[in-house]
Amino acid sequence: MDHAATIRSYYAAWVRDDVDAVFALCSDDLVAGVLPNVQVKGKDAVRRFLDKLGRGMIDKRYDILHMTVSGDVAFVEGIENYVKDGKPVATPYVTVFEFAADGRIREWRDYFDMHTVLRQLGLPLDGSRPERASTATGVRSASQSAD
Repeated sequence: MDHAATIRSYYAAWVRDDVDAVFALCSDDLVAGVLPNVQVKGKDAVRRFLDKLGRGMIDKRYDILHMTVSGDVAFVEGIENYVKDGKPVATPYVTVFEFAADGRIREWRDYFDMHTVLRQLGLPLDGSRPERASTATGVRSASQSAD
């Protein structure tokens, strides 16, 4: 399989929620990066990361705008689309793929604007999680106003 076909298969498997098929395309010493903050090494750790990342994500679609393959490196520019917690997200991204000698994905690094994602999800731009009110106990977070 050529590298461009491997990348298309990778996205198709992720969209189907077929993580086993994603990992069949990857080398055992896989490294995944969601930069600048996250780098995960090894298939088991990457699987746990993707399970957490993909939780609640539905209707995934990747619109590939450009793909360039040079030797064992590929650059993909596109728009990632999904719905999470009922909120649609569409964010531009660039992913760099590096391939092992056997043609499997050895590393990928995703680059995107996290503020774009947070804004679309209605989350604070500093990445913090808003406190939730507990209706069972009547406790409210400090950010809620009293009636």
